Amino acid sequence: MLTELLIRNLAVIDEVQVPFQNGFNVLTGETGAGKSIIIHALNFLIGGKGDIDLIRTGTDVMVVEAVFDLSRFPQGKEVLGELGLEPEDETLILSRELSRSGRSRCRVNGRAATVATLKQIGKSLVDIHGQHEHQSLLEPYNHLRFLDAFGGDELLSLKEQYMSFYRQLMQVERELSELQQSERDRIQRLDLLRYQADEIDKANLKEGEEEELLRERQLLANAEKIVERVNYSVQQLMGDEGALDALGNALQALKEIAHIDPILSEWQNALSQAFDTIQEAGFELERYALRVEFDPERLDEVENRLDLIRRLKRKYGDTISAILQYREQIERELQKLETSEERLETLQKEREELRSKLSGAALALSQARKEVAHQLEKTVQSHLKALMMEKAKFKIAIDRIPDPNGLKLPDGVFAFGRDGIDQVEFLISTNPGEPLKPLVKIASGGEISRTMLALKASLQRTHEIPVLVFDEIDVGIGGKTAEAVGEKLREVSRYAQVLCVTHLPQIAALADWHLQVEKVTEGKRTRVIVTSLQFEERVKELARMLSGKQITQASLQHAQELLSRISTVQKR
Repeated sequence: MLTELLIRNLAVIDEVQVPFQNGFNVLTGETGAGKSIIIHALNFLIGGKGDIDLIRTGTDVMVVEAVFDLSRFPQGKEVLGELGLEPEDETLILSRELSRSGRSRCRVNGRAATVATLKQIGKSLVDIHGQHEHQSLLEPYNHLRFLDAFGGDELLSLKEQYMSFYRQLMQVERELSELQQSERDRIQRLDLLRYQADEIDKANLKEGEEEELLRERQLLANAEKIVERVNYSVQQLMGDEGALDALGNALQALKEIAHIDPILSEWQNALSQAFDTIQEAGFELERYALRVEFDPERLDEVENRLDLIRRLKRKYGDTISAILQYREQIERELQKLETSEERLETLQKEREELRSKLSGAALALSQARKEVAHQLEKTVQSHLKALMMEKAKFKIAIDRIPDPNGLKLPDGVFAFGRDGIDQVEFLISTNPGEPLKPLVKIASGGEISRTMLALKASLQRTHEIPVLVFDEIDVGIGGKTAEAVGEKLREVSRYAQVLCVTHLPQIAALADWHLQVEKVTEGKRTRVIVTSLQFEERVKELARMLSGKQITQASLQHAQELLSRISTVQKR
């Protein structure tokens, strides 16, 4: 609910702080006192037009600030959450200022915001009736939602079933669209992947192959040098006067004297082992030299194979392992692309099945809406009658739009959306002989407000906006009608906070909270003050409303009777 409204430098208001309470709040005062300016300020705050001509003379900036308590309004928190704004301690503070330069500054809980953000928040918080702004019930796109909410759980269950099929169909449609739109790309991609897979498969790559080929190439490229150097080594070891002959001679010499000193025997053994080792090395080198041969053809094969591997690495990966991994990835994508045609056929069947189910759900929902619409028409009609609009007629138009691509129903093919096939709009005729017209085309401000009140009373348990403002609801009425309007406002205030600007004591007397707006002159300046009235003060204000400036004893007595009667009703 709205707990406080601060206005600074707006028209005749220098600064005023207006407190509000839960329930039914009225603002009264003499004509021109500034009551409607307060409503204008609230409208400006929640995104309405700002006029620099309304900035108080002698000042440069007008400011409006409001404090809302969201403790009993979870929807408001959801709206803020969607905008990335979290209320602090369930308190929401909105502010907006306008300078003479035309610059507007907005804040939400102290954070900079845009007028669009204030407007979006305002639509979820406040309905102002009296001007054609911030009236959710005047917007046709809201009528279907209100009708469904009025239908209760049974209708909402049918709607949820429809929306479930709708969501499934939209998912299938999206996937189908993606598949169909990319068919040419799919074929091109298939050709490319098949070429790449064939190229990699023909190469018959093996892990570690490149390293082995590099070693083999090293041997083949240096075969002649290797053989020449190995043979030279063998000659030095085992040829005439080679190392082996010299070592043999040394060994023979030690054998001849080893019996003289045991230490010489140890060296004899060491030389014997060295002789055997060198001899074995010589034999192995001879065998190695016989195995090494210069093979230009094999060298070309190795070079070609390495060149192929290099080309594949440039295209598919830095290593053979990476190339083989890419080949596995190709296989997975090929399977997906090659089965997409089957998926396309499956999705097309699913689409037809879902459209059939959706058609049945849409028809059931539409028929239920028509029944609920009759109930809502009767309910609104009864409230209009209670508000002394006996001649008014209220109807709910439920139409369908033909569409060759829509849902097939027994009586045609119709466009559909997330809410079904129905186009819903509230229509009214306020005077006999007048045709039914959309709510927004009601000419009289008083008729608009009373019609809105009848709708609010009908939808009070389902309407989600917590603050309802009525500025012109008493235009052209009085007596029993005024009392009926007051009773209806009081009834609605049990489900939403009501702020009402009125000139009628019959309405003011029924309020839970009474605010008096006065315009006073101090020196050469005029300003506005707002006072929250207690019982005795309310009696005087109601007496003024009954008799004008000259308050009489009769008007005081009448005012006291009004309040006493209301108090008695409240206690029951």
